[in-house]
Amino acid sequence: MILARISHAIRTQNWFAVVLEFVIVIVGVIIGFQFTAWNTQREALARAGLLTERLIEDLRNEQWRVEGNTIYYAQVSENAQRALDALEGRRQVDDRTLVVEAFRATQIFSFPVIRTTYEELVATGTINLIEDDVLLAAAVEYYETGSDDMSFQDRDRTYRHAFFRLADRALYEALANNCAEPRTLAIGDYESLPEILDFPCDIDGHDEEIARMAERLRTTDTLLPLLRQRAIETSIESSSQIYWQTLFEEILPPREAAE
Repeated sequence: MILARISHAIRTQNWFAVVLEFVIVIVGVIIGFQFTAWNTQREALARAGLLTERLIEDLRNEQWRVEGNTIYYAQVSENAQRALDALEGRRQVDDRTLVVEAFRATQIFSFPVIRTTYEELVATGTINLIEDDVLLAAAVEYYETGSDDMSFQDRDRTYRHAFFRLADRALYEALANNCAEPRTLAIGDYESLPEILDFPCDIDGHDEEIARMAERLRTTDTLLPLLRQRAIETSIESSSQIYWQTLFEEILPPREAAE
């Protein structure tokens, strides 16, 4: 329609109409580009907001995991040290207590790092959509610092496997079912963390296996160096979480305000 009017204006040498039609076309194109740009920007802002919220949620969950690591490995270390003190004669305990403490010294906090949003940001090249520079810097530092590289724990789990070699299967299953952290433990459950391992546990009906296991623990000299190592490495693992705890406290609102 516009082209027809322009052609007619040119044939009739109505130059004012020609200029006016061109101006209308140019203005229309500019408005179209502006609308497209505005819509694209609006979508980008919405996308950025969503990704930022998701990243913050992942980091909140990681804050819980770090807190869990801190408490969990402190209790693993305490159990290892108590078992070691009993085996080296610095304290007197019954067979059941010794076996439970030695078992709990084997335990591993098994919640993996929650990094889905961060990996999506990196893989899709949308990490620049996170406008909060402090949040982004903290996320990059946290996720790009390999937890395994920072850990002082024995990756071969030597003490854990040494305990396996001494334990009867039925007894070990009873210990795993009743004396490890609750299998219903969920991310974000702060209330369960203070007694995540140090809680009363019942392993009734295994008196003979407990007596045999306690005897093996007391007479297997090769276990003591491994137990000493376990007490120290898990203590380091617990205290090393302080840096990440501080990082999360700086970039995330207090838990009470968030909840």
